[in-house]
Amino acid sequence: MQSRFDPLVHIDWKTPGGELLGLLQHYYPNTGVFSGPEFEALLDELSNEMPEVCFEALATVLARHGFDLWNLDAGGDDYRPVIFPADQREAFAQHWRVQNPEPGYTPTLIEPPKPVAVERKKTKAKRSKLNWLQEVHDYPGPTYVHEYNYRNGWAAITEQDEDRWLCFLIDYNPWPPAEQDMLEHRTDAVDGADLQLIDANAQRSLWKRRVKSGAYSSDDRYQYEIRQGDDIQRFGPAGMEWSEFEDPCVVVDSEIFERQRIYEPEHLTRIWRITADSSEVIFEYSDELTILPIGPHRLLFMQHNGPRCWVWNQDLAHPATAAKPMPADAYKLRAATAYLGGDEVLLFSEGERQNLEHSGYQETVLLAWRFNFVTGATTKALLDGFGSELRQDTRLLVTQPKQVITLRTFHGQLHVARGHGDWWVWNYRTNTFGTQTLAWFWNQCSNEVVKLSSKDIARVKPEIRYLAAQDRYLAFEAEFVARLPGFAQMVEAKGCEVLVFE
Repeated sequence: MQSRFDPLVHIDWKTPGGELLGLLQHYYPNTGVFSGPEFEALLDELSNEMPEVCFEALATVLARHGFDLWNLDAGGDDYRPVIFPADQREAFAQHWRVQNPEPGYTPTLIEPPKPVAVERKKTKAKRSKLNWLQEVHDYPGPTYVHEYNYRNGWAAITEQDEDRWLCFLIDYNPWPPAEQDMLEHRTDAVDGADLQLIDANAQRSLWKRRVKSGAYSSDDRYQYEIRQGDDIQRFGPAGMEWSEFEDPCVVVDSEIFERQRIYEPEHLTRIWRITADSSEVIFEYSDELTILPIGPHRLLFMQHNGPRCWVWNQDLAHPATAAKPMPADAYKLRAATAYLGGDEVLLFSEGERQNLEHSGYQETVLLAWRFNFVTGATTKALLDGFGSELRQDTRLLVTQPKQVITLRTFHGQLHVARGHGDWWVWNYRTNTFGTQTLAWFWNQCSNEVVKLSSKDIARVKPEIRYLAAQDRYLAFEAEFVARLPGFAQMVEAKGCEVLVFE
């Protein structure tokens, strides 16, 4: 028979606060702490925090309601929390003196942190609270919209139906979004998993279709097709089939540019140009490359592991010419490059700095660069605060004095997309704990920045995209898509800061 002092919840150290609190709510249904506005506020505050951070905050709330919070430590990276009325503490101790075999558990009381005297600062005027997810459209099932399947307001998603896959094209330009079955009018028995959207606009959609599936992905073969309404036509030279390319491809007007990695007999990246009736290799280099459109008939090819880049101009007799070297290496951030107009691009890289509270800890900081690839002119800005902020206990042993520091570091992925007017939206994705940047809105002319974080939109981490047809920013999550408030409301609620490029 289970005692009221036995652990009902057993979690790993990587369990985020939202999941932990949900388990405690389920296993302690008669504890009033786990319901009502106070619990909802806890979920907002702790949904992405580490368990030990959650326990400290939860212990404070439980103590106000007359409850103890203990952890039964078995010497591993896991937790077994136990909650019971504080006046039963002696009975709890007696229970574990009797029940605890060697090596057993070590019961540890999690005490509310003592209030720290802090110097009172002049309080800032509070801005009005804003409902950020104002209009929400729920999906019928999990819907994953990401950079590889989203184009200009359209996304293609697949869904399993018994032994086959369906494919739907979601149009986000109207509100609420519209959905169309991509297999409904086909007569060729195509499986939805073989279709990949690579471009879309109001007149047509362009698709890559797997026509042969081999034992290995290298044996797969692909063709392209263009769809206008229910009419589907082959795109590319007749009879041509391609092996798998690197995602994502680049489509400019009616031309497709693909990157092909070759590993034997030597490492090589080939860039293909595919039109409605032709295909050719237009560039080769030994390193991985990113392709960026830079105005009519021009592309910028950027090296992943070094500073080299080339301008490819379709109108010249010798299309590819070396540009000025880029100011920073940034392997994983090359895909976040953006074209600002003229001969200027926006690049990102990472730097390091020492944590202010503990010299043994380093923080990764994001840097933004404005770079002219013709003249080589360069300015940079330190993006302080773009990333994750988490509390970290620096102890290696529990016998050491407790010292909790705040780490502010960039550790994740950056996605950059065009916003309205001169604005861009920079999205941040990470699996770290703590408070996180969701997106910064940056104006390339004024260098103004509007910062949106997980403190504004709690419990979910949507990706923000701009829809010109609605002149609104949309927040994409797996279970829903929502419209953010009008941009003027966002600025009024959050205010603007200015980035200094120097």
